[in-house]
Amino acid sequence: MKTTLSWNRMPDRIRKLAFSCLAALVFSSCGSEHFVADISDYGAVSGGADCTGAVTAALEDCLGKKTSRIVFPEGEYHFYGDNGKDKYLFVSNNDEGLKRVVFLMEDMKNIEIDGGGSRFVFHGHLNPFVIDNSENVVFRNFSMDFDRPFHSEGRIIANHARGIDIEISDEFPFRISNGVLVFTGREPEEERKTTVGMKPGYPYGSLLEFDPVRRETAFMARDFYLDGNPLPAESLGGNRVRVFLDGLHGTPGNIMLFAPSHRNYPAIVFSDCSDCLVENVTIYHTGGMGIVGQRTSDIRVSGCTVTPSEGRIVSCTADATHFSNCSGNLVLDNNLFENQIDDATNIHGIYVRVSEVLAPDCVVVDLMHKQQQGFDFLKPGMDVEIIDSHSLIEKFRAKVVSAERINKTRTILKMDRDLGVLPGDAVAQCGSYPEVHIYGNTVRGNRARGMLLDSRGRTVVEDNYFHVPGAAILFEGDACFWYEQGGVSDCLIKNNVFDNCLYGVWGKAVIDVGSGIYKDREKSRYNQNIRVTGNTFRLFDRPLLLNAYCVDGLEWKDNIIEDTDDYPAIRNNQDYCRIEHCDRCDIGPLTIKKQMP
Repeated sequence: MKTTLSWNRMPDRIRKLAFSCLAALVFSSCGSEHFVADISDYGAVSGGADCTGAVTAALEDCLGKKTSRIVFPEGEYHFYGDNGKDKYLFVSNNDEGLKRVVFLMEDMKNIEIDGGGSRFVFHGHLNPFVIDNSENVVFRNFSMDFDRPFHSEGRIIANHARGIDIEISDEFPFRISNGVLVFTGREPEEERKTTVGMKPGYPYGSLLEFDPVRRETAFMARDFYLDGNPLPAESLGGNRVRVFLDGLHGTPGNIMLFAPSHRNYPAIVFSDCSDCLVENVTIYHTGGMGIVGQRTSDIRVSGCTVTPSEGRIVSCTADATHFSNCSGNLVLDNNLFENQIDDATNIHGIYVRVSEVLAPDCVVVDLMHKQQQGFDFLKPGMDVEIIDSHSLIEKFRAKVVSAERINKTRTILKMDRDLGVLPGDAVAQCGSYPEVHIYGNTVRGNRARGMLLDSRGRTVVEDNYFHVPGAAILFEGDACFWYEQGGVSDCLIKNNVFDNCLYGVWGKAVIDVGSGIYKDREKSRYNQNIRVTGNTFRLFDRPLLLNAYCVDGLEWKDNIIEDTDDYPAIRNNQDYCRIEHCDRCDIGPLTIKKQMP
């Protein structure tokens, strides 16, 4: 009888040993073809000189080698865009465009970049790492930062009748131009002669208040969205500025974040890759998401840190990690994710919308969200599901016979059967989902939620610590706005600590179902087999711990409540769990260590 043991079910020590043995086997088996490139041999020096050209030359030498390793003697290495490579990028849930890339790695196999404990500093508007169509890629032992961050910050001095007064440090250069606040780069202001070759600025699109003592979003703070308009402002002398925005106020001494109006520069992007490891890497800042995997199989982020560098309150300007249409084993272990402007992770697929029916077996589909356009995932031979976009109920499945891409938005799909599909229905890949294991992580101080879990492969979330202003765990998925495919089929949440979550506005419950099911809730069962067991919930009032609807198979047992007085009490729900339109529910009692007053 043949038996198998999935990666998620292996004990941690066995999993680490297996990974180490595999890596050693890959590199040792290659003998003389194991190529090692010392970056200093290519002219890179620690200090302030541009090392981009050295990286490009080293990567070119690694092409075609059976295995290769680029090593950095410990130091501080600086990278500018002048010698970077151009590539037009479509990165899921980030902004598309022609980007300047420092570490552009395409069609590579068995390559490792070891920073040796170095600090990588990036200057200007560029993408640090883009890895495309590559196998067995390892990054380890370095930190990365931007000299001028893409967000800006100001300390609140006072409130006035029409806004706030702030003091802006030299970390965030600015000027008052035509009566509005404009954030700039570090270069001296030059006379603008033409629109060609202008250095891009540092635009902001929203404001959010942070508590510098707790190092987190201020209690119950909300985003102020600016609709693309810079703020009217006047100088108060020196680095002090009076900002005008009706309704804007804050606590003097707190930090006001000026969040960027783009997600242009994610730190590390894996596209169409396999067997990827990011280990012992610190991301202090990037202008977008930290680590992105799309259409990638077997990826692990281990022992990494996302945290602000000294003097800043914000790290990444979007999610710390994000994974779209991935497969294989997806592992996040022993990481620190803090103070990013969005979630610690989001794991999902992508829906396209049926725009036109050309024949019973042929439809036109469109990528609907602007940050998903260009996400080319439909391939001949792929199994897909067709769903009703408002109920998320599956209508049927089919196999793709051909996929003719028209442009970055539109594709013509021919299927292997008559569909009976209607315009407005949604289509997504099915049957190839990652098995997810998330353990030993700390998530704290960031805006919004903890983790968005939407893989239909087995998902285990255990032994993590969450302290976030919204839902710690959110089950998403919709085919009307973000067009993110969700619907877990087997999710275990155990032995986690949820410490004073929901001190902000981004969620209805600590563990929350937010799937976009707008009709037929009595029939739709989008999420299945969610088990919440053995967790500790530290609470400053009586929030909802669990908000669930349209779930088939829900278990809640052996969970513990501990009281705190760390924040003002603002809620007093009669029940800790709200369950609607669910089947096969087993909701056990809570163990309350100290009864709420």
